[in-house]
Amino acid sequence: MTKNARTRATLALLLLLTALCPPATAQDRVEPGGRFDFYARGPYREQVPRPQSLLRYDVGEFHTNYALMERVIDAIAQAAPDRVRVFDMGLTNEYRMQHLVAVSAPENIARLGEIKANLKRLSDPRTLSQEEAQRLISNTPVALWLQYTIHGNESASFEAMMQVLYQLAASDEPATLDILKNSVALINVCANPDGHERFVTWYNSFGVGDPEPSAAEHEEPWSVYGRVNRYRFDLNRDNVATSQVETRNMQRAFLEWNPQVAVDHHGQPSQFFFPPAALPVNPNLPPEQTERWLSAFGRANAAQFDQRNWDFYVRDVFDLFYPGYWDSWPALQGATGMTYETDGGGWKGLRWKRDDETIVTLRSGIAKHFVASLTTLATAASNREARLRDFYEFKRTAIEEGRTGRVRRFVILPGRDPGRAAELVENLLRAGVEVRRTTAPFRSARAHDYSSKDSPAATRDFPAGAYVVDLAQPSKRVAKSLLEVHTPQDEAFQREQLARFARNERRGRSAAKEEYGFYDITSWSLPLAFGVEAYWTEDDSDVQGSPVTLPPQTMPVLRTEPEPGVVSYAHPELPYYVLGSPLIRPGGVTGRAQVAYVIPYERNGAASLVFRLLREGFKLAVSTKTLNAGGRDWPRGTVVARVSRNPESLHERIAQLARETGVDVTAVGTGFPDTGETGVGSETVVSLRRPKIVVAADDAVSTTGYGAMWWTFDRMGVDFTPMTIEGIKNAKLDNYNVVILPDGSAGTYFARFGKDGVDTLRGWVERGGTLVLVKGAAVFGALKDVNFTSARLVGSDEDEQKSDAPAAEPKPAPSPSPADTEEEEEAAGSNARPAARARGRQTRQPAASTPEQAKVSSAQTEKMEGAPPDLPPIASPSARPGRVPEAVPGAIFRAAIDRRTPLTYGYEQETLPVLVASGYFFRPSKEGTNAVVFSADTARPLHVAGFIWPTTEQLLRGTAYVIDEPAGRGHVVLFAEDPNFRAIWRSTTRLFFNSFLF
Repeated sequence: MTKNARTRATLALLLLLTALCPPATAQDRVEPGGRFDFYARGPYREQVPRPQSLLRYDVGEFHTNYALMERVIDAIAQAAPDRVRVFDMGLTNEYRMQHLVAVSAPENIARLGEIKANLKRLSDPRTLSQEEAQRLISNTPVALWLQYTIHGNESASFEAMMQVLYQLAASDEPATLDILKNSVALINVCANPDGHERFVTWYNSFGVGDPEPSAAEHEEPWSVYGRVNRYRFDLNRDNVATSQVETRNMQRAFLEWNPQVAVDHHGQPSQFFFPPAALPVNPNLPPEQTERWLSAFGRANAAQFDQRNWDFYVRDVFDLFYPGYWDSWPALQGATGMTYETDGGGWKGLRWKRDDETIVTLRSGIAKHFVASLTTLATAASNREARLRDFYEFKRTAIEEGRTGRVRRFVILPGRDPGRAAELVENLLRAGVEVRRTTAPFRSARAHDYSSKDSPAATRDFPAGAYVVDLAQPSKRVAKSLLEVHTPQDEAFQREQLARFARNERRGRSAAKEEYGFYDITSWSLPLAFGVEAYWTEDDSDVQGSPVTLPPQTMPVLRTEPEPGVVSYAHPELPYYVLGSPLIRPGGVTGRAQVAYVIPYERNGAASLVFRLLREGFKLAVSTKTLNAGGRDWPRGTVVARVSRNPESLHERIAQLARETGVDVTAVGTGFPDTGETGVGSETVVSLRRPKIVVAADDAVSTTGYGAMWWTFDRMGVDFTPMTIEGIKNAKLDNYNVVILPDGSAGTYFARFGKDGVDTLRGWVERGGTLVLVKGAAVFGALKDVNFTSARLVGSDEDEQKSDAPAAEPKPAPSPSPADTEEEEEAAGSNARPAARARGRQTRQPAASTPEQAKVSSAQTEKMEGAPPDLPPIASPSARPGRVPEAVPGAIFRAAIDRRTPLTYGYEQETLPVLVASGYFFRPSKEGTNAVVFSADTARPLHVAGFIWPTTEQLLRGTAYVIDEPAGRGHVVLFAEDPNFRAIWRSTTRLFFNSFLF
């Protein structure tokens, strides 16, 4: 039966059912494509097994786990060694091997090493002439990176991958053979194995295919949430921090192959999405080339979808701005980076009822990814030379821009914490950026610091040992995107957001507000986030130095005798974390102490060293004043390990841990201070207690907020006990001295704790406990029925200063730029996710558009061109313009530090760059210590980088970022934002640790 005949038969059956069934049931129907034929593009080679012959179930009937998928790809590779090679990229945290499968024509597979070398040469135009480049372009297949299941619960892409692999390995269809001849498909079979395994294990044991949105199978438990990896990181945001082992595995493989096209397969909006991308687009990308290729692939996919009557959308929701995505990061490397979002599967399960009563299925979601993947391969293959030439041109023009552009060089100084600077450099090296370390001092006549995006140029001398990133290199675009102070956004996009803001400011308190178009944070400058001293220069004079490289990391060889078609990379990443960097000299101890060891507390590694010593039972103390020991002064916050109070093993253990954490520890031979009143035996050197930590792990908690804390603790050697909120309410809390509530939903926290739970926490704090509240949890603590702090939120009903704040007339924002994150959705609890997800990608709704906006050109450059905002005719009497903060989409501000409190031990500077990614602005505490604040002095600029609203800086002034609120013998510490955000913000790590260490 032909497809049209099958469709007609299906429609006839549906008409019959409509007559026989009750109206509510009669409206349920499966969309066309629900029984897509995956084997219509043959003939197929008989020796290559179909996935279903190994899995024993049909496409879309069941979710495949990782081990079964490995069985499928290994069987196909062994049956088709002439077309397929399997590479092992490295292990995950849960010891699953990540695989990259290369598929191409036999003649290409036979010279796969040569093809890889050719692509490597094309990626560096400095090494070949135009004639040599053309020769390589004429004789080299185009390479495509097809990545599946970076969000583990987006299951349709996982299943589609196996069908794509089979089609390429088994089909002798002429169109498929042409793809194989002209391209190398690099299939990243599963970017997030651990998250996917959690999801499919849960769903397979629980789901029954009920399409009702309220069915339990569409609500993953908090502990399952398979979108994220083991450490609950969103791997589609991690290319900035490169903190996760999966990210490092994939980045290394990507840069080894240098592909020209990269597709990241996702789910599940209401309809399929493919490019062109929405605004904003990262300005470091060449606009004409980027738009041309996104449109070419988008139109090719549109033709295939139109032919099948499949719905889709373009240029909405999914932008190309933040460099941490797996479309933008490849794009900055020279590939055409694209996100594809299918509508079936994932949290929608086997079947899902839409708001119009139609049913979308896992199988139909698989079919759409299958068609889009093959269409992308065919489009690239038919444009092989043009795509390779533009890849070469992308690299060539990047070098030229680096030579002639205003920004020529970045300089990073090791400073007082060389470990953090080295970790930043490691991030750059993993992104393929060339870095040198100077061996002699040099001078720049036009150097700019990072105090603001418009800091003036000045002559500056730099020491030997500085890291230098010259932009006249092939990786210029990714280097500049990661390092620049501020990344500007499309002006048309900014105007549209400001117009929506102006309208929202005039609407009543209960009226629906327009959604903004921010998909993620708008500022991420690594020098600011890592808290290292850095500069950018307009000149690029010669400097003496040598290239910086990462030493290879090794792991046990799992396949000593590779199976046919299987190759292992030489140095896969280890699946665990070690603090410190191989780029810096290990720490250690100078001499053997007679009296004490002094641990300077100026590096992040020092916090790790202190925790590890405390965990092992050693007795430590901290100096609350300037300490004199070992012939010099040490600042407040310096940690002391007294020999008299510790076992003999202290000498050996502190030396070993100092080497591992990169801390220089000083051995002291006498307790007599040469100057001052404070020596190692003084009364002001007070004992530390080992933190015994409970962390809330429940529906109220942001999954990624919890994960960033978990990863940071593991990395720093801090042990903790995760508990549900019910567990915290019923636990013997006096066995612990620290309770941490990570970022989450204030309302859900209150609902889960209730009055009795709040009273339990309050009594425990008053008996000497430390309660740490992060972001949304801090809002919970400020609720009037909780009252853990005297601080109140700006603009809240309890804000006593709200009447004093004059209404501000909207004016042009000092520096518009975009962002809210997936944390907002997670903070509402896992049970709130499906409603948000049904609207589109998890973090925001597709923005409402006017008829004029619907007619935008593909480049979207004339959207709202010069037009004033279309405002409501009157402002609502209940509107409060300028009084309630609008959520900031992830911008960087400079906060002032109170250096007289233990919360800021280790911070000797006056200010600290911090991320603001919410509208949670806290009035200063009336009774506690406001340890880090945003200055009320209008002469001191706050905003450094990223998009802000016209009223943001005014409302932020005079508010607190960190508050220490005393309560009985204990205290409550509140963070207005997450100091561990995505493992990017390393500058606030010790601030977080100080909250419960001192």
